[in-house]
Amino acid sequence: MKQDFKEFTSRNATLVVVAPHDAEQVAAYWKKEALPMIGVPDAEGRLADLYGQEWKLLKLGRMPALFMVDRGGALVFARYGKSMTDIPSNGEMLKLLDGLRE
Repeated sequence: MKQDFKEFTSRNATLVVVAPHDAEQVAAYWKKEALPMIGVPDAEGRLADLYGQEWKLLKLGRMPALFMVDRGGALVFARYGKSMTDIPSNGEMLKLLDGLRE
């Protein structure tokens, strides 16, 4: 999402990444990678549990999940990955955002 950040923000989207680490780790990684999106630490998995994100020990942690929440707080899209690489492309997400605007 970093490479297409301007495409997302031009559609009035706010990107928030929930990371399974503590605040210090998230801050250090965001600084190192110069990430423009918001990073939220969730070391204890409270947000992950709230949204039903799976944890699989044999796959080394949380499975990816991607959610789109509208400005009113309604969940308008949810995708739960089956592996660490199972995430929608930026293009797919941008098309979904375009559809919501119409």
